[in-house]
Amino acid sequence: MAFIKSLTFLGVLFLSSCSIGAQDKVIRIYQDADRSNHIGSAVAIERGILTALDEVEYQVAGYAIEFVPLDHRGNVLRSKRNYDAFLADDDALIIFSGIHSPPLIRNRKFINENKALTMVPWAAGAPITRYPSSENWIFRVSLDDSRAGRQLVDYALDTVRCAAPHLLLENTPWGASNLVAMSDRLEERDIRPLSVTRFGMNLKDSGADILLQKIAREGNDCILLVGNAIEGGAIVSAMADASPETKMPIISHWGITGGGFFDMVGADRFSRVDLSFVQSCFSFNTELMTSLGEKVLKRAVKLFPDIEGASDVSSPVGFIHAYDATRILLAAIGQAGLSGNMMEDRNAVRKALESLAQPVKGLVKTYNKPFGVYEENLRPNAHEALGPEDYCMAEYNLAGDIVLDQRGADR
Repeated sequence: MAFIKSLTFLGVLFLSSCSIGAQDKVIRIYQDADRSNHIGSAVAIERGILTALDEVEYQVAGYAIEFVPLDHRGNVLRSKRNYDAFLADDDALIIFSGIHSPPLIRNRKFINENKALTMVPWAAGAPITRYPSSENWIFRVSLDDSRAGRQLVDYALDTVRCAAPHLLLENTPWGASNLVAMSDRLEERDIRPLSVTRFGMNLKDSGADILLQKIAREGNDCILLVGNAIEGGAIVSAMADASPETKMPIISHWGITGGGFFDMVGADRFSRVDLSFVQSCFSFNTELMTSLGEKVLKRAVKLFPDIEGASDVSSPVGFIHAYDATRILLAAIGQAGLSGNMMEDRNAVRKALESLAQPVKGLVKTYNKPFGVYEENLRPNAHEALGPEDYCMAEYNLAGDIVLDQRGADR
């Protein structure tokens, strides 16, 4: 097992194996995420990457690997500056993103024009991977709002038996992406007129309570929520404390699981609210753990002192998807090889990602040709490794563990 240490370079924290300093041939994997307001999700992604790298002792194709975490603080312009730093590094191969969709959506043109190879293990905004060019530089191992939003609607109508859902969406490009997907599906299901509320960042408990009272007065009987942990915590807390006539089920996107959400709400409130959310179909908290899952969890316990078991893997989807994405990346690097010319290597790895010859075993599934060449009209999902068949509904138990929701377990 590689020993992890930190290095400082240009004011940036590097994590790498102890053997790297003695080697000349190095590639760097960057991470551009919110390490200030949503550090739980950023750390989960980091740990998934490091666990996969530890399996290969931080070596691939004759090169040592360094990891470089950067903080965009949820700010689009700061994210672009982080990409500038990535592009200026002659040893930087690929950059992983974080929980937030807006930096990727707003900087999508910049990323593609500058050929910045990007892997997305969390952000779910539909436009992210759909740059209108066959030379597409953004790949995703995560949910896709254009399809996850449809699943949330179907779950609300068919499983929760909701007749008048209200869309409660954060006022960001991520919320807008879900508004399109959910609205289209609701119209297909003949639910009209649509009832929608957009909320701003840093929503507090008092503001959430006012929103919920308004939604109840309009005759809605469930809420489709798109928000992150901070605002989602305020909304779920307000629902738990609401009067009986105001209470209704919440069917949420997975942004609420980005870190600290359960502790923010508290077990007592969770016992008084009906909350479910979408995620990919793998959980460390299951009696049916796969052999790979057991090995990965055992390695994580050795690597990270605060992880003693499955319940300690916080923001687990970040870990799970980043682990799978890194395994896919390593397979692509192995197939493409590395020349030392980073511009050529980024393009070679991009092409290899689109044409992987061998299946890659991951936590969510075994990936057989997870990506292909993007075509706007013919192959809009070509840069999506996961599809609706990989989406499940989940919930928190009263211990704060995320478990698959048995109400929707029909697969």
